Amino acid sequence: MGCQATGGSMRSLVVQSVRGQRLVLAALLLIFVGTVEYLARLDQQFQQQQQLRHTTVAAAQLRAFLETEVNAPLQLSSGLIGFIVARDGRLQGDELAVLLPNLVKQGRHIRNMGVAPNNRLDYIFPLAGNEAALGLYYPDLVEQWPAIRQVIESQKPLLTGPVDLAQGGRALIYRIPVFLANGEYWGIISTVLNNESLWRRVGEQAQALGIELAVRSEPTSGQLLMGNVSTFQSDAVKLDLQVAGAHWQLAARSQVPFSISGVVIRVGGGLISLAIVGLIAMVLQGQQQVQKSSRSLRQQENYSQTVLNSVADAIVVVNDDDQIETVNAAAQHLFGYGAAQLMGLPFRILFVQPPLANEPGSLMELQIMRQNGDLRWVDLLETRLKLAERSMRVLVLRDVTQRRQTEQLKNDFISTVSHELRTPLTAIHGALGLVNSGTLGPVQGTQQQLLDIAQQNSEQLLNLINDLLDIEKLAAGKMQLSLESKPVLPLLESAIERAEPMARPRQVRLQMQSTLTEPLLVLVDVQRWQQVMANLLSNAIRFSPNQGVVTVTVQQLGKALRVQVMDQGGGVPVDFIPRLFQRFSQADSSSARQQGGTGLGLAICKELLERMRGQIHYQPVPTGGACFYFDIPCEREGDDL
Repeated sequence: MGCQATGGSMRSLVVQSVRGQRLVLAALLLIFVGTVEYLARLDQQFQQQQQLRHTTVAAAQLRAFLETEVNAPLQLSSGLIGFIVARDGRLQGDELAVLLPNLVKQGRHIRNMGVAPNNRLDYIFPLAGNEAALGLYYPDLVEQWPAIRQVIESQKPLLTGPVDLAQGGRALIYRIPVFLANGEYWGIISTVLNNESLWRRVGEQAQALGIELAVRSEPTSGQLLMGNVSTFQSDAVKLDLQVAGAHWQLAARSQVPFSISGVVIRVGGGLISLAIVGLIAMVLQGQQQVQKSSRSLRQQENYSQTVLNSVADAIVVVNDDDQIETVNAAAQHLFGYGAAQLMGLPFRILFVQPPLANEPGSLMELQIMRQNGDLRWVDLLETRLKLAERSMRVLVLRDVTQRRQTEQLKNDFISTVSHELRTPLTAIHGALGLVNSGTLGPVQGTQQQLLDIAQQNSEQLLNLINDLLDIEKLAAGKMQLSLESKPVLPLLESAIERAEPMARPRQVRLQMQSTLTEPLLVLVDVQRWQQVMANLLSNAIRFSPNQGVVTVTVQQLGKALRVQVMDQGGGVPVDFIPRLFQRFSQADSSSARQQGGTGLGLAICKELLERMRGQIHYQPVPTGGACFYFDIPCEREGDDL
């Protein structure tokens, strides 16, 4: 009986011990499982944060990309507006036939551009495929007229759409109302963007960043422009943006899937829960994973800072309060301060005169003061960013002090040499003229030939010096013009008469054609007018073939006169046309070099005409040759200019 009682007691203790161990194991298992689950959730949160950071950065990049893709082609319309206003709304079809193709060619995604004086679409390019839109009267467009009227009344440009086009298809339309200098409404310029091309390019950029992107026309419930509506209904990053007067919103969601590290932690934790060693190993593994991720993040930050410091230009990042947040090594070197000294400073104190508010992306030239008091000139380029609800400005500065000093030295050198050479060269030229004319006695044939060459070269060198002095005066604003009202026809006849001696050796005939029906006056400096005409006529004669014809035409265009000088030469190479009126510009061809010239004549013509309220241009002659023409204000006799 006693033995049976003792055995039962032992079994009871064993059972209790087993139960206790089970309870302990169960408690440990719960602790292990809870610990593993905690680590798994921590990893998931970390990945979510990383993904959110990536999505936010990518969304900001996509917004900037979208703004650039839309705004870049639309900015071309501003130049056309300036042209229309400068012409006081009086356009010629042939002018737009040149301007519109160039603008459409420069702008990506531009489907067509149209000009609608008095709300009627009279000009459109390209015409092919858009014939149905030509001649449209905007008030007749029931669906589009309210938006057009809003643009006119607000006097602000607006991007609308996508809308159904009269010529077929759907597109975004950017409309800019044109008001003349007197405030009178003139019409509308419309730029139609290729809907498919724009969103395809934006979609490619989003795909490259691993982002699912959607765009709608209003921040809350607007028309869907790209992507799926479901993207806005998810936990995507949403950014508002203003594009050409339109309010859009984009939603970005990462397409990069989570890693399986959470699953690994859970499975490993389950196995580790069977033993203390496994638990410790799993904890260590989790710590290593966290350390690896942190190390990777630090490496990425170090990499970004290294890239920033490797840039030769100074970069300064400024927050909403105009305080400096980040600088690179080039900025520290430029200003002479360490990074710690610059952090938190108002960025404006670094400039001699703080930069004024300017359009993002525009270049400004300013002076800065270094720590040692030295003044330096810099080019400043400002870019604005919005990241995680924070507005940032990135200032990129380039030291241009050496360039300015070099330009000043060049100008001083040209000025000094020109002034020092002019007096002795004038004396030499005059002396050669006396000898060459026979005033000092007869000259033998071989001597006469050498004297002719010497006089021609001295005259060419004297002309070069005079051109250099004129350019210097024009650049410095020191040239004073004596403006007088003069009849235009006698001025032109006098210019042609003065050019006859140059044309005679080459048997080039000079002729004038006029369509004027009454005497007209121009307000000009007579000496400088003759200088402009002499430059244009001498160029035409030099590049004309023997026995060629140079034609000077004059016609009235409203309140302006147009004077044209046309020759029958080889014309101007197409690739050189943009540089025609720049200083020291010459076509790089053997024929042009053989004709000589300083490359300053057309630049001087441009400067002088602009000071007389004129504008000079060039156009090729279809039958061959070159045509330079300028427009200048005119009035009838008895009226005031």
